[in-house]
Amino acid sequence: MATPPRFYLSHTVMKHPLLLIGALSAVIISSACTDPIHITAQTPTFVDTLSVYALSGAAPSLPAGLDVFARQPVRVDGVGSFDVAFDIVSPTQVKILPVRFVVSSINGFRVVGLARSSASFDQLLIAPSAGYTPDSTMVLDIGRVLVIQTSRALTGEFCQFALSPYLYAKLAVLSIDTSSRLISFELGFDPNCGFRSFEPGIPTS
Repeated sequence: MATPPRFYLSHTVMKHPLLLIGALSAVIISSACTDPIHITAQTPTFVDTLSVYALSGAAPSLPAGLDVFARQPVRVDGVGSFDVAFDIVSPTQVKILPVRFVVSSINGFRVVGLARSSASFDQLLIAPSAGYTPDSTMVLDIGRVLVIQTSRALTGEFCQFALSPYLYAKLAVLSIDTSSRLISFELGFDPNCGFRSFEPGIPTS
């Protein structure tokens, strides 16, 4: 552990109580300004194009879910190793379902909140700090943007001991193939616990 800085007071200050109080106050203010608990991000943001299959009309062995932390499509099973699943509502609409709407477990699942954005995928550079609807489904039109807030604070998970348990991602549906039941979408992701930036590089907020 780093040795705390030492502060020396002159003999004149020590002899005068008011000067001593003022000097100590200045030391405290100076130390507070260094923000010793400030957290910095370590990993750059991520953007990719992915594809999943619809929950209905496709083989159960095909990936119909998204693991936000792993940044990849996954198969929907009883373990619940995904954040959201996808289903086709119409040729232009996809239904997004948090994990709790798809499977149930006595061990519980992470809380997933969804929020629509009026910005385009490229324009949305930071996830909102509020306004998420926890554990509710949402229908998304092609081209519209959805922000995902997922908690990763269960035992052994990535954000278990972080100041904030949440990871944030943005998602926009690019295309829907009703015959193959395939959904393509663009995903932006900030892999740093509590950080909400989607700007390229290592986030600062």
